[in-house]
Amino acid sequence: MRSRLVSALTGGLLVTAMGAWASEPKISGEYLETRTANVYVGACHANGEMVTVGREAMLVWNVRTGVSNGIRLDGVNAMAVVTGSDNLGFANTSRKSVLYIDSAATAEQAAALVSTLKSNYTEALGNVISVKRAKVAFAKSGLEYSVEVPSVASIKTTRYACDHCVMPHMIWYQPFVNLKSSLVGLATLNEFKGTKELPTSWRLSGDNSSYVGEFAL
Repeated sequence: MRSRLVSALTGGLLVTAMGAWASEPKISGEYLETRTANVYVGACHANGEMVTVGREAMLVWNVRTGVSNGIRLDGVNAMAVVTGSDNLGFANTSRKSVLYIDSAATAEQAAALVSTLKSNYTEALGNVISVKRAKVAFAKSGLEYSVEVPSVASIKTTRYACDHCVMPHMIWYQPFVNLKSSLVGLATLNEFKGTKELPTSWRLSGDNSSYVGEFAL
């Protein structure tokens, strides 16, 4: 009787532990997104932008910790430049993107992260037309975030201190990626210089065009 009780308790503990492991994210870290339209702005401004801009965005992942396909991805950064046929906030807008994987990552890490991003963010990325290796520098200090891909893209954004710092009825878009938490940011620099694969460019500043938060898969 005693042995059966011990077995039952042990089995219960194993099930509980397995359940806890299953609920933990395999990959998690910081996320930053910036668009060529304000995500937080007055109604008239938002309505004007909706049909004229907002066809481009940059999505950045800074993996804090995680494993994909048996490969550890701690500290690996990636950025996607996304363009659309229309405002990316419209559900039926066709998209194409170029993925940049930090050159500091190994080939195995790069392949694992590309596979993970493509499989989990198909809608956000659309048709991934190219994957490139480049330095993807991500930095965060207090409310300040910066991302740099030399000769390609630069982002500097300051997030609002809390949800209560913005008025919910003036937020017009949601992040492309499901986040544990997200806050609007003011982009002091939002620049893409254009490439052969994506022959478009922009340099914007002073827009509430960013989201920052934590992603988990």
